[in-house]
Amino acid sequence: MASEIVVTHMASRLMTVRSGAPVAPGVPVRIDQHDAMLLGEVIACREEGPGEYSLLIEMDESLSGLHSLRKLVSALLGEAREGEPRHPLPHQVKRRKEQDRRLQGS
Repeated sequence: MASEIVVTHMASRLMTVRSGAPVAPGVPVRIDQHDAMLLGEVIACREEGPGEYSLLIEMDESLSGLHSLRKLVSALLGEAREGEPRHPLPHQVKRRKEQDRRLQGS
């Protein structure tokens, strides 16, 4: 279940956020922020007003540089951008195999 949150405080591995829905303690959460993904667990949930809740989240893991990682994975899987060759590596592999055969035949 995805929902919008607003981070109100962050210190070390703890984060306080405002949410429009309650979340039970113990629920794992994933927070996507710009070029990073944060993984954690809800420690406490308190109602602040009608339809407004304050969640205390303990962060367990953070992954940053996801844009660069996506580019690398795309390149490794051969998912070319428009105007780029589909996969540059097969040509290099083919040349390498031809060189190896020549060396073995010598």
